[in-house]
Amino acid sequence: MTYTTAKKVWRTLGKDAYSKVRSEVVGTGSGITSSWNFAHDNVIFDSLTLYTGSTAVTSSAYTTDLDEGEVTFAPESGSVISADYDYADMPDSIIQQMLSSSDNQIEIELGRTFSLTTASTQYLDVEKEQRTFFTKNYPVVNLTVSCNTASLTDPASWSSSTQGLGNDYLANAEDKLIGRIRFIDNFPEVGEDRIKIDYDYGYSSVPSTIEELAILITMRQMINSSVYKAIFKGQDNFTPVRLAEIDARIEALKRIHRKQEICLV
Repeated sequence: MTYTTAKKVWRTLGKDAYSKVRSEVVGTGSGITSSWNFAHDNVIFDSLTLYTGSTAVTSSAYTTDLDEGEVTFAPESGSVISADYDYADMPDSIIQQMLSSSDNQIEIELGRTFSLTTASTQYLDVEKEQRTFFTKNYPVVNLTVSCNTASLTDPASWSSSTQGLGNDYLANAEDKLIGRIRFIDNFPEVGEDRIKIDYDYGYSSVPSTIEELAILITMRQMINSSVYKAIFKGQDNFTPVRLAEIDARIEALKRIHRKQEICLV
């Protein structure tokens, strides 16, 4: 997932919500591709470490069906296969759907993404005497700006603009944080698609507040789901008061990031 993982969600739910298995002997390698089943299904994504002997197996060397608790790969003949993993009472495929839904909800409600996007291109219209422009996405990591110097009826002729004092435009660290470009010389001509911006935007790592938000939204989906209620019926870990606390924190985190929205006036 983009903003968090199933493992982190289960960790936040608490130690009573899932179970740990360590050093479980799964089988013995035969040198050919084979499948083995763990003692438990509903393995939690990112919790599995597989071993042949005492050596951890790289995750790219095997495939898994986490819902079924199954692993398929070709270990060396005679090698003892063992595993460390966590499991829960909800299939990982359901949790992955909830995580995806949480990501979409965050991006729709906050109006932007919080991962890193590279090699994006955006075209901007220019109004009369307009000098300040905003990228659709922010924060900006790197950017190059070009202006179309051709007449409106001719094919575009892109001329690179230069950043910095004494040059064409300003886009310092504060500007990049909100996706702002300020022309100070060699102003772009008025018209549609007169400015082209090639840029990278977003975050090299997900902000901690966004990861917390993704975890809490997913937890809320889990707690409200019929599957979760059936599994944990009779447990009082998540009373209505607890759910109200989660709702309150979700709204507080949304407010933090809504304050950073830009009004393009």
